[in-house]
Amino acid sequence: MSYKILITHSIHPTAHARLARDAEVLVLADTSQEGLIAAIVDADALLVRMPVSAEAIRAGRKLRVVARHGVGLDYIPVQTCTELGIPVVYTPDANTESVAEHVLGTMITLAHQIARADRAVRAGRWDVRDRLLGFDIRGRTLGIVGMGRIGTRVAEICRSAFAMKVLGTDPHQPQQTIAARGAEPVALDELLSKSDFVTLHVPATAENRHLINAHTLVLMKKGAILINHARGSLVDTAALSEALRTGHLGGAAVDVLEQEPPAPGLALLQFDNVITTPHSAALTDEAMLRMGSDAGDDILRVLRGARPKACANPEVFNKR
Repeated sequence: MSYKILITHSIHPTAHARLARDAEVLVLADTSQEGLIAAIVDADALLVRMPVSAEAIRAGRKLRVVARHGVGLDYIPVQTCTELGIPVVYTPDANTESVAEHVLGTMITLAHQIARADRAVRAGRWDVRDRLLGFDIRGRTLGIVGMGRIGTRVAEICRSAFAMKVLGTDPHQPQQTIAARGAEPVALDELLSKSDFVTLHVPATAENRHLINAHTLVLMKKGAILINHARGSLVDTAALSEALRTGHLGGAAVDVLEQEPPAPGLALLQFDNVITTPHSAALTDEAMLRMGSDAGDDILRVLRGARPKACANPEVFNKR
């Protein structure tokens, strides 16, 4: 049987070639919701690298599986898929190392004033070396909000490489699990008040919207650095900008924003102690290969009548 798999955006060439050996693979030409609705009609599977609407899923009359090229499920209307009996698969292990390394890279860059120094030298201000005083991260306290795969890997690296004290909080994990994953379990308020660095690793949910806001930012240690490489909705952008303007925070690193791409002139991007990247923490060659391959393999498993390795709504199999 020949399967037709629709991909919203290109995936790693090796993963694409691997999938194309067993199916007809089509890359969406028009990435508007209207373009997706028109193209999905006769697709057996959809591989997602952009937000898709419930309307688009319902238009896929032959759709048997929807795959997320990544971890976050906020791009997919999972409830609609579940109602229609469509499994939603994702790649929870694919980008752990890449995002964890990105977190460490931005921590070091901010602590050692690397980005500010680079910009100054390029502008002809070599004498900035007398004014930009960084600090070592060794022995500092790291607070991790969300002790899943990425948070656990960040904890491991920071403890072993930099002898950092690691605090962790996660409402969905018992304290003994957090401790087993390498962090001292504490409440969010305590974590914020004691940490030199706070890094976020929780999903975008209604409960987590603006988890970091004007109130929680005040609780953070003066001069602390906030890192958000998870989801833009976790942080109130205006409140973060104000905390930076007043000097309460020492800096921030953000790979994700509430609006992507950001509006021209966004205040947050005007601060010299802010590092921004374009939602690219997971975009390494290795992670892209893992995401494309893992998603493709689970698509084929479902199409062949087998259980996928990572399914967000396994209850659909009970209905079959």
